Amino acid sequence: MENFNISRFGKMLRWTFWHDKNEFVRSQLQGLLGLTLCFLFMHIGASMGAREGMKAMSFAVVICLVVAYVCTASNMHYSMKSRDDWRALNLLPASNIEKFLARYLSSILQGVGVVVMIFLADIMLYLISLIFIPSSAQLIICHLINGSGYLERQPLQEVLGSMVSLTMLHSCYLAGANLFRNVKYSWVFTTLALIVVAAIIISVLLHTHSSQGQLVVPDWIEYTICCVIIVFNYWLSFRLFCRRQLIGQFINH
Repeated sequence: MENFNISRFGKMLRWTFWHDKNEFVRSQLQGLLGLTLCFLFMHIGASMGAREGMKAMSFAVVICLVVAYVCTASNMHYSMKSRDDWRALNLLPASNIEKFLARYLSSILQGVGVVVMIFLADIMLYLISLIFIPSSAQLIICHLINGSGYLERQPLQEVLGSMVSLTMLHSCYLAGANLFRNVKYSWVFTTLALIVVAAIIISVLLHTHSSQGQLVVPDWIEYTICCVIIVFNYWLSFRLFCRRQLIGQFINH
């Protein structure tokens, strides 16, 4: 079997989205309800739409967008909850790379769904405000774009650095989704692992700084290291996906 065939991959995508549709709709509706209630409570507690309240909600939207991008890879196997699901996937006439890409695109769709749910929750809050407190009705997205300051023009170098860092974290959560077998809490285990690794790196850097004076690392070296980590995490994720077993408890081996 050839590693990648576009026609076969299209069929694999259709099977994946058909298999995930119920779980996808349920999770998106839960997200819409949660975001709407969150925005509503923040709106009520902000003195009927005061500027500070809109600023806080704009900040909450930015956090949701960042988390959706970084952690969406943890949902790569969100619908694969039983051995029967994995057995059905393993029996499909498709290559491992096609199965991996289909599952990965399914998780990306979850992230896109979060963005859509944020817009819908914002519109629902706006309609509720029009009914009960018309003077405070305002779209959070409009405030975020026009007056919050979060989306102001930033130097290209800072934007590039932020995107590389977020992509590196995204790849780490992708690796965690394939390393830890618990589909529901793989993001928790990945977060804990990242905290431990970050603590070790910080302690090493502090020790180096105290013993050798100020340590300055050029930006291009930092970007290169991040890109190497990204490539390694994607490679590791695919290898772990290929070796995933039907029997196991905590980690994929």
